[in-house]
Amino acid sequence: MPVNYLQIQGQIQAKCQQASQNQQVYQDRLEQAVRLLRQYAADLDDLRDRVNEARQADLSLRCAVPLTERLDTVRDAPVIRELPPLLAADGSQVNPSRHDAVEFAVINTGIFRILPATHLTPSEDAETQLYLLDDLRNPDAPLTEEVVALRRDLNERRLLAERAAREPSQPVITLTDGPLELYREPRNNSQFDHLLSEYLTVLQKTGRQGAVSAGYVDKPGSDLVVRLLELTAEPRQPVQETARRRPLGGVLDRVIFAGLLAPGQRSAVFAIQSSMAERFAVYDPALQPCFFYLNVGNHPARPWMARVEIPRGVAEQTDLVDALHAVLLQQCRQMGSKPYPYALHRAHEIALITRLEKEQIETMIARAMRAMGLAVGEKSPKQYHKDNF
Repeated sequence: MPVNYLQIQGQIQAKCQQASQNQQVYQDRLEQAVRLLRQYAADLDDLRDRVNEARQADLSLRCAVPLTERLDTVRDAPVIRELPPLLAADGSQVNPSRHDAVEFAVINTGIFRILPATHLTPSEDAETQLYLLDDLRNPDAPLTEEVVALRRDLNERRLLAERAAREPSQPVITLTDGPLELYREPRNNSQFDHLLSEYLTVLQKTGRQGAVSAGYVDKPGSDLVVRLLELTAEPRQPVQETARRRPLGGVLDRVIFAGLLAPGQRSAVFAIQSSMAERFAVYDPALQPCFFYLNVGNHPARPWMARVEIPRGVAEQTDLVDALHAVLLQQCRQMGSKPYPYALHRAHEIALITRLEKEQIETMIARAMRAMGLAVGEKSPKQYHKDNF
């Protein structure tokens, strides 16, 4: 049966009414967050102490940590005569499914190189990896959807490091969509540890080459800075008790910085406090994830916030942060009223695996297996009926 629109309509009305009633609470919290940002803007040592105390009380604490810039720092778009090369990578995958006639996985990684603000023709390439048969049968390292996603993230960074090493001069900007931190599950087994170690090694190699690693998060839903401000929302004495409280819950960083940053401006650079960020820093202090907010919007009345993640080794070099800032603005402005890095958009187009391509790969595998005398299964009835609905 189709969706029951009558029921949906009633739920929409009820939930919107509840949201309207909560609007004043949200507005009060937002105003409090802005006041706290201004009040503690220069108290960097005190804020770092509060984070350390809260971290001892709550090992899962995830928040921003100030580095050297005031919390309310605003940096104008830098003027750079010649922008560095930009390498962008994005990945697409086919996840293994027992319902297919042949169970397999594919990771396709697109690489796009451009020399921003020039008339030179960009270049593009793709690398495709197939996982089949014995790749899927290891009981100690099953190729789950999460592991495929981990390998996709690793492939993006590995290819960027390889291509960056071929550049005749440095720096070169290497860019992926999403954060540098890894959120994939599972996080507590040997397979994840192995892939994480490879990922960190690649990031380290990229940095030692003089290249910039960056992750671009569009329309971020994070509250890292808000979480930091919450540690100041109550008296210092009970900071450990407030480690898990959310007095500013519902307020997002991007809303605060939308009122602070004009088009083209960036915020201060912050470090990230989290259990995963700690693993990065233990491996190499220069890899600790950091971030800044960037208004890539084109009009003062329509700010658009992105969160840009970088390793600490980049964050501590102003010239590299400026180069990244300038390149991202140039790329976003190429996309007009819907700002997003052009190079990332192109990398996504290169990497995308269509349904037709998946079916063609499955046909190729089945043909090869039959030719070698290997058994080919059948599509499950469930999948058959889905495909023919």
